[in-house]
Amino acid sequence: MAKKNIVQKRLLSIKELASEVGGTVWFWRSQIWARRLPYVQVGRKMLIDQQDVHDFIEKHKEVA
Repeated sequence: MAKKNIVQKRLLSIKELASEVGGTVWFWRSQIWARRLPYVQVGRKMLIDQQDVHDFIEKHKEVA
């Protein structure tokens, strides 16, 4: 059998982030503007690394 290389998408747009993780586009923008979530600027587009999203979630997770 031949191996297939599967490339996972690393950077998400804010719209993709909102639809995949939840929350609104404006919530995620506010986290970026407050410097709570790092981003990569490509032209006018802000892209968010999936690892940074994972780290953000872990940092803000509350245990009952």
